[in-house]
Amino acid sequence: MKNKLLASSAITALTAFGSAATAEITISGTARVGLLTTEGAAAITGDTVYSASAGDAAFMEIVSSLSIYMSESSNSHVVITSADSSATAPTAGNRAAMTALRANILARSQNGTTSNIRSTAVVDLASVDAILARIDATVTTAVAAKSDTTTAENRVRISFAGSGETDGGLTYGFSARADQSNSSNGGSQYISGAFGKVSMGDLDGADEQMAGNLAGVGFTGAGSHQNFAYQSASHNLSYSISMAGVSFAASTDLVRGADSTKTGSNSAMGIKWSGDVGGATVGIGLGQSKVGTSSEDSISASVSMGGLTIKAVSHSNDNGPSVASTAASLSSASGTAHTAAVADVNNYDTDTTGLSISYAMDSLTVTAFTRTEETQGVADKDYSGVGFAYNMGGATLKAGFVDNNNISVMDFGLNFSF
Repeated sequence: MKNKLLASSAITALTAFGSAATAEITISGTARVGLLTTEGAAAITGDTVYSASAGDAAFMEIVSSLSIYMSESSNSHVVITSADSSATAPTAGNRAAMTALRANILARSQNGTTSNIRSTAVVDLASVDAILARIDATVTTAVAAKSDTTTAENRVRISFAGSGETDGGLTYGFSARADQSNSSNGGSQYISGAFGKVSMGDLDGADEQMAGNLAGVGFTGAGSHQNFAYQSASHNLSYSISMAGVSFAASTDLVRGADSTKTGSNSAMGIKWSGDVGGATVGIGLGQSKVGTSSEDSISASVSMGGLTIKAVSHSNDNGPSVASTAASLSSASGTAHTAAVADVNNYDTDTTGLSISYAMDSLTVTAFTRTEETQGVADKDYSGVGFAYNMGGATLKAGFVDNNNISVMDFGLNFSF
């Protein structure tokens, strides 16, 4: 239920699009109170994994280099050559020896009396740094066991919306919200007419607008795992148009101010059809986005009949192009620095699929969903949930149970609207 603060107020000032005929602003609000319970997790034991291994050609180079420096004269390069197959698995001692070697070379670069000695040391430091990067260990930090937790959840949101129309029939408007204990100034604005609709601000990407997400459960969303991780989620400029049951949208994220972190392509588009088929409402959505070197394709299908709604969503992200391996380059007496071998980076696709089912009976709606993320070489992530919502008129009683990749999440509470 919305309370209009300003309705059909005349605006006499001329704008860039002509004089405005009518405009109105509405305010609405939502709130929620309830409990959220999250299952604990077992302890994780810390571990150390070295990037090199016994028999690894790059590691043999590391072993062969450990004692070479001391046999070289003060103005000669540390020449790194391939070792034989007797190399043993890397240890902390290997790294300590390489670190000591680096310290000796660094001292030579600082204490050298001639430019030749200093320039030689610079090349050798680059060689040793490349080796250290190859031998460095990945340390998994131990994580203590976590107990089950139950927290009180509450939130208030006030939403503002404004719309107007010029004498020429051009429609414009905005939407924004204020959250409890939230300093966010996000919002969006639009201009629409026969040409379509242009929106700016905090927007979903065009592929997400057209393909969408699954139906969720719980009064807080219980983690919102029904949503897909669209890479276009932060777009700030969008165009859309609808006619004869077909909708089309395109969006991008324009760089703001001095932000230089966004490079490459950053665009999305989508198309959706919705219509009546044998008494059922059917929708088909397609979307595609490209951010940097990564592209993502999405497709969704939904059908609604009576109180039953079923939706399926699938998308695939190629995670960018594969990176081919490169062989190690050994250092030489002539002053070529060592570079370590680089392994293949396959960047396998991440495929995500999901299905949700909702059934409404008078004031009661029951919903269930399931979603799976799959990437080769990585353990699958599975999410599923079931819940209900009971509309009491202005307030809705909701409960949800979600399996968050083997961690249980439950919530129960009331959502209000005014």
